[in-house]
Order: sequence, then C-alpha cells, then structure tokens
Amino acid sequence: GPGQQPGLVSVCCATSDRRRAFHPLVYENFARQLHEPRELVVVHTGEEPSDFFLEKACADPRVIYRFFPVTREAPASPRLSDEKMGNPWDAVLVEDDPTELTYWEHGDPWSWEIQREGWTKGLKRNVAVSMARGSIIVHFDDGCLYAPSYIGRALAELAAATWSASPGKIPIGPAAGVISKWYTVGIADLDFRLVDIRKPEPLWEQYGQDARRGQEQDQYNHGFVYVFSRAAWEQQPFPDVETVGTKDSDFMKALRSQGAPVVLLDLGTQEPLAACGWHRDATCGAKDAPANINDAQVLDFFRFRGDDSRTPQAFGDMLQLVSEIAATLHARRDRYLRDLVAEHGSVHVCAYCNFAVALASNAKGQEKQISTSMQVVDGYEMTKTFAKEPMRFEVCELTKAGGAVAEGHWAQPPPGHAWLHGVYQRMALCRNCGFQLGWRFEPGGAPKECASPCCTLQARANREYCCGGCRSRGPHHHDADCDKKEAVAPRGPVTWGLITRHMRVRRKAGEDVPQDSDLRRHRETNRNFRRNDVCPAGHKLSCFCTGQGNGGTLPFYYTCDVCDRNARGSQHLWGCGTCDYDMCERCRAQRV
Repeated sequence: GPGQQPGLVSVCCATSDRRRAFHPLVYENFARQLHEPRELVVVHTGEEPSDFFLEKACADPRVIYRFFPVTREAPASPRLSDEKMGNPWDAVLVEDDPTELTYWEHGDPWSWEIQREGWTKGLKRNVAVSMARGSIIVHFDDGCLYAPSYIGRALAELAAATWSASPGKIPIGPAAGVISKWYTVGIADLDFRLVDIRKPEPLWEQYGQDARRGQEQDQYNHGFVYVFSRAAWEQQPFPDVETVGTKDSDFMKALRSQGAPVVLLDLGTQEPLAACGWHRDATCGAKDAPANINDAQVLDFFRFRGDDSRTPQAFGDMLQLVSEIAATLHARRDRYLRDLVAEHGSVHVCAYCNFAVALASNAKGQEKQISTSMQVVDGYEMTKTFAKEPMRFEVCELTKAGGAVAEGHWAQPPPGHAWLHGVYQRMALCRNCGFQLGWRFEPGGAPKECASPCCTLQARANREYCCGGCRSRGPHHHDADCDKKEAVAPRGPVTWGLITRHMRVRRKAGEDVPQDSDLRRHRETNRNFRRNDVCPAGHKLSCFCTGQGNGGTLPFYYTCDVCDRNARGSQHLWGCGTCDYDMCERCRAQRV
C-alpha cells in the first residue's frame, strides 16, 4: 500500500469511549515490546478524544491516533450507547419502549451479529490497517495483556509456518496466523485461566456442542491474537460487522477459502504471551444494540473456560497497571451510582454485572410469586430432562425497568396467576450483560408469532411456524410460499416481574459489593440467629430455581453458603442478591 515500509510491524487497536480506562494499558503493551521497528495505530470512535492518546501521539512519533466523533443515540434520549461518555445508568430514567426486543440463537454464542449502524469493530479495524505503514499487522485489543517478546515470537512463528523455506523471513504475500495458547484474566481480581485452543474444551458441551468440535470452530474467533501480512488484508478486508465477544473468524475463513496460508501458531514458550481481559463493568449494551443472552454466555465462557493457572511471570509489573484500571472502573461505577441515587433514590442493579436496572420507586407493593415449568439442564451431569420440571420464583413487580430489555417471542403466562390475567410474557434480560432477570408483561391479544428463534414473522393460522423452511432450517430460510407477514408490534403499557435474587439494591456509593469468591458467606449474627428467612445482614431471602438452561440461573453459579454444597439443576434455593448469599431447602428446613 501507499507509504508501506517493509519490515515495519503495525500494531492496530480499535477502541471507544467506554474503553478509555484501558488506553494506558494499550500503550504500555506496545511500549514494552522488544521487536523493532514498530508503530501503534489507534482508531477511536466516541464523543470526546482520548487525552491520553493525544499526548502520546505528540510525544511518541510511533503513535498514530485518529479520533472519529460519533453520536448514534436517538434525539433527546438519555439512554446512552457504549460510544457515549455520559452516565449509562440513566437508562433507568427512560420510558419503556414496548417494541424494543432482542433475540438469541441456540448453539454457538459467538455467532450472534449485533445490528449496528455506523462504526462496527470490523470497520474500525479496516480503517486502522488502511492507515498503517507496516507490512505486518498485529492486533492489540484494549483490556488485553501482551508480554514484551510477543511480537517478535509471533512474527518468527508466522514466518516459519508460512515461509518454511526461508526461516525468519517476514512474509510479503498473503499469510495470517492466530496464537493457539493464551490466558483469560479477570481484570477485577487478576484471576488467570490457561486456554489451549488445540485441546478439547468440556465447557462447550453446555452449549450443545462436542468438546473437540466446539474448540475447532472457535480457534480463529479471537482477533486479539491475530498476526497477518498487509497483503492478506488487501486481499480480504474485515467484514463490516459487530459481533458478540471477539468473533473475527470470517476474516480468517475467507482468506483460507482463497488459498492464503492461515495457521495456528505455537509461540513455543513455557508461559503464553497474551491474555484476554474481561470485566463486567466493561460489558455495556446500548439503546441501539442492547445485550442479549449471547452476551451473558460469552462472558460466562470466558470466566470458566480453560484451566486454573497461577499468575504468570511474563507480564511483569504490568499487573499493577491492571489493578489500577480495575480501581478506575470501580470508581466510575460508584460515580454513576452516586449521581443517580442523589437525584432519584435507591436503585435495583443486576446482581451479575451491577448495572442499573430500575429505580426502587418503580416497584409495585410486595413480592409476587411465579410458578412455571421448564426443561432442566444439569451443568454437572451434562443432561437435559425430557419432561418439564416445576420451578418457583419470587419476583419484584416494576412499572418501569429501563435497564432491562425484552427478549424473544411472547408466550402465555403460566396458569394460576390472577395478577397476570390478560397479558403475554417475554423473557427480560439485563440491558448491559444479557443475564436473564425475569419476565416482561404486555397486553395480550396479538396473533401468534413464529416459534423459530429470531424470526420476526407471524405464524400461519393454527401453526407454530411461519413456514416449513423456517421450522427446519431457521429464520433465514423461508419457503417460497411463506406469507412473510410481520408479527404485530407489542403494545404498552408494559410491566416487569424481575426475580428478586437476580437484583441487588444499591442505596449509596461506597457500599460493600460482593465479589466472586470460594469462601462461604454464612455466619451467625444477631439478625439471622436461628432464622431461615434472612441473610446474615438481615435482608429477606427470596425463592428461585436453578436450571433454566438459557443463560439465566445456570446451576454452577450457586452454592449453599450454609452447607457449602453446589447447586444442581431444578434445585430451589433461597437467596439474597444484595449479599450474594444462598441457602438450600435442606438447610432452610434445619434452621426452623
């Protein structure tokens, strides 16, 4: 390309406003690399440019920083997208839109494409590479870690794998590789897990895939460990799409289909040289692209995939910078909370990601109970029941929940609930992380919707689906005789029944928020002594059931804090979302 410099490595990063806390980490990863020559190309979209990168671009001639202002929210809407700098918790102040729906698909959670107008991650990566001057491109994603020898080792292995006749020679033709062994790391607690993409991953079985086959399909999904020649990108640019997680495999698969060498790279070091960071506060759905269950599945997969690992030595004192970033994210969350509570009072937040779901003032009276039945997925035995099992949930009824979003097709509420007469229900998810929180209720009477996941058409009269093609092959394969009649848009007003255990009440900034821990939370206090209806802090315990198997209350999330037994599928527990405390029925009965 124009201005291309043979031998130069261009490190490319696509970022946004919501990721600016990670900008110092991006530069530190780059600055510590041993390979020469190199440059850093950063493409940033959002409301305000990064002061950090503006300064670095002036001080370091190797840094190319380009900011593109973006405003994609609806006029006069305070519900902010991930490209905005304002308080995303203001979503709870917005009137609910009955027509706003999100969908999910079974199987591979990475496959879900976010419908996003404007700047997708694929587009930003293309812009970055078009500005790059190097003959080799390496991705550094914000929030990830790269050891100092990473670029040099990746380059050597790519040359050896694709130009074996000339060891050490930098590829000039189309060639691409992805690192096969890396870590995941929880930014908040520096918890590392080792992932080897070449080995079977049992966790895939919980997503309906074979442990080995799932891993093979996943091997090219992770763009944060891509290295490729500029010639490869010129032959096949990145698709202009935004996906859940880091699914970039369309780029690699297209290259391979055109005959270009695409390889898995083993860097040959005792410790992997890259780590993909995850943090719940950095997972933000938006008004134009709310999170769905796939988001929650992807985050869970990152949390639990691979094997436990000790803290690696390869990243040195960069871990101190990661801890500082975690503190920044925590302070940002507390600032959002302080501003919201100061004006509007206590707020219900998602117990999974701590995102604001609804104002406490929107709650209607006392808890209500929903009894339903679902098939049960057992995360330990890897089984699914044929029959539906009864499940009971205590829910908080809310008149407004701007931090939640309705998911999927409507269904009739379970019988025996007078307070749900005349309404339809849909799943309700956290707008931020996609975790299932409960249900949204809307006026009934609309024609039946096609039962195929993601299909937005009406079902044929007296049928479950709009056509046979949609039933057998999914919503993108309609028969020629399909009526293709759009489903009737949902009407308002809507209300919400959110599972009490899945929410946390926040009253002020600085409150203790439970962190992930293997330690039991049970203790005897003057509030819960010989009682089975409150947690040690005195908060009421609410009933819920594990085993929904759809991204919500999967059993391995929960452990009885009294007897320390792990939960199983379709097990009823009594829990407190505020304290992340749970008690099984057996222990509850013994404390009477």
